[in-house]
Amino acid sequence: MLRLIERPGREALLRVPSATRAVVSWNTAAPHGGIALIAHRADESVSEPLLYVRWSPEERRSLDGADEQTRIEVDVVRSDVPLTALGVASTAELDAVAVAVPPPPDTRAAPRKRAETLAVPKLAQYLATHPEERGWCSAASLAMLLQFHGVDADVPTVAHGVFDAAYNGTGNWAFNAAYAGARGLRGVVAYLRGIDHAAAFVAAGLPLAISIGWNAGELPGAPLEHSDGHLLVVRGVEPEHVLVNDPAHPAVATRYPRAALDMIFRAHGGVSYVVAPRARTAELVALANGAELAATR
Repeated sequence: MLRLIERPGREALLRVPSATRAVVSWNTAAPHGGIALIAHRADESVSEPLLYVRWSPEERRSLDGADEQTRIEVDVVRSDVPLTALGVASTAELDAVAVAVPPPPDTRAAPRKRAETLAVPKLAQYLATHPEERGWCSAASLAMLLQFHGVDADVPTVAHGVFDAAYNGTGNWAFNAAYAGARGLRGVVAYLRGIDHAAAFVAAGLPLAISIGWNAGELPGAPLEHSDGHLLVVRGVEPEHVLVNDPAHPAVATRYPRAALDMIFRAHGGVSYVVAPRARTAELVALANGAELAATR
């Protein structure tokens, strides 16, 4: 479930179905800022402001605010008492703010009968100019989405722009969404129901990056034997395979068995980066919440 408010200013309250975890993403053109979250819980308790993030042109940093019941772990809010809403307090004017919570267990989007394929630029995460960097899958996936939408983006620049100094990596989901938002697009983190749900975005002309992890043997054809966390771009969905741009794959453009990718995607949480033109914000939210909309490219 995704809740999004456009032009909220510096404060917003986003109500959500009861959930024990959530991801808050934001878009702003402001070069400096900071955000705190206020947890509203099912027992009617309300937290003090929990420090979430701060950013500047020089550095982005997650702050891992916490109280006795609710804690922020890099980009995920986890709560022992279910959340019913999250308040957002920002020092900068926001163009949009969103909160995503997982869908109910065992819910699936309706499978699509027609295969769709999108022409997404291919970018690798392993670069000869940066041989020491082995963890740029998120930056490479985001750069591919940005290029698809006409934004000039290269992997090293995106990696620098999303790097979380506290997490010490480029995989902070919220910072990736914010990077897209600062470049004139709408970028959000969403929880999807599986590959059938991702196929609805592809059918609407919106490729997306999905977060996955797998053990040995779970993803036939993968360039890595196993991974605790990896991102790739879904650009097409066929009856038996998913067409992807995997930045860790030697060819980048490849395909994986649909059933296998669906299983590991859902097991890893179903998290996705969704990037779209701002004019399609309402459609993005509807798709994230399960609406089957026709392509309007």
